[in-house]
Amino acid sequence: MTTEELPALLRRLALPVYLPTALYATGAAAIVPVVPLVGLRLGLSVPQVALLGTVVGLLTVIGSLPTGQLVARIGERAALVVGGLVAMVAVVGCLVAAWSNGTDPVAAWAPALFCASMLLMNLGDLTWDLGRQTYIADEVPVHLRARAMTLFGGTMRVGRIIGPLIGAVVISVGGLAAAFLVHLVAAFASLVLITFFVPSRLVPAPGHEPSEPIDAVPRGTVLQPLLLVGVAVLVLTTARTNRDLLLPLLGNEFGHPEVVVSLVFAVAAAVELAFIVPAGTLMDRFGRAAVLVPCLALMGVGYLLAPIAATVPGFVAISLVFAVGNGLGAGINKTLSADLTPSRNRAGWLGLWNSFTNAGALIGPALVAVAGAATVVTASFATGWLSLAGAGWAAWWLPRFLPGRAKISRRSGRPSASA
Repeated sequence: MTTEELPALLRRLALPVYLPTALYATGAAAIVPVVPLVGLRLGLSVPQVALLGTVVGLLTVIGSLPTGQLVARIGERAALVVGGLVAMVAVVGCLVAAWSNGTDPVAAWAPALFCASMLLMNLGDLTWDLGRQTYIADEVPVHLRARAMTLFGGTMRVGRIIGPLIGAVVISVGGLAAAFLVHLVAAFASLVLITFFVPSRLVPAPGHEPSEPIDAVPRGTVLQPLLLVGVAVLVLTTARTNRDLLLPLLGNEFGHPEVVVSLVFAVAAAVELAFIVPAGTLMDRFGRAAVLVPCLALMGVGYLLAPIAATVPGFVAISLVFAVGNGLGAGINKTLSADLTPSRNRAGWLGLWNSFTNAGALIGPALVAVAGAATVVTASFATGWLSLAGAGWAAWWLPRFLPGRAKISRRSGRPSASA
């Protein structure tokens, strides 16, 4: 790799991928804190708001498979455009519902409109995300893949920090509904960038794909590593989901002020950003296990340290352990998905990968619901032991499918099995 190769690649991806990703993530993050509040204002109960979140998570799991087939058929650029348009329509629906009041004609069906719009937005997000994921996997050479994917994940994290800050400003001026305007503007700007800077690609008709040796692999050959490695990423998704759920619960359990909990999340997000570049470099130089194993192990240790959260310094220390572990794992999910999927029908395979690994977002809260019936600390311990088991699983299986220090064939774009 020449010293100019990586900067040139990143410059080439800046306008079609990284900037639209940061913009869209900013808009999406701006509405996260207000969605439950708008639902409650429209007359939904707390269990109904929770059920809406569960259904959205379930749709993410089962919707990834058909979305992958759609992206494979229409191509990445068309998928990005379609996903952006669907999301914008959904945001408009949320705006109409949020702006309704008890006297206008919309009020009677505003709750149903809001719920339907949230589900539609999720479908748009799935198409959008998978289109970008496929585009980067096909566009980036494998010896630069981890750094490109890690930066991709990093731009999303930046958006998740900026979005709530912008949302807070506009909400103070225009009320809760104004946060959806932020998302609408951000989605529109992203769509404009995609329209102008993502090139069109010809999608071969079914049955007429070019037959290259790299793609002519049996289904089982792809499926076995996809699922075995995917188990580790499913555990990672579970750990990440429960981190966002259990940290606030631990703070509440030990009586820490809400402002302390919020500040801890902000500090942790900053620490995670610091690991974006090192994580990608480690993956490209030493293999994917060099990042995923310590990521899961550190998060497991963080969960097992739950009792020390009784003090504010202990609570901060646990959040920093999580931040270092999660920061090391920046981009690992998308990097592994690109490593393990063949270029033929990549979007379809990525849909399967996303569907499988995203199930962790449902398993995590279910684990908390069961183990948390005892105490929050018990739920944290259960997640911690699961994370450590995932680290062991990753340490066993990743080197067998993705050897460290792999000799990269620039022609084939695959790691050498003999490396």
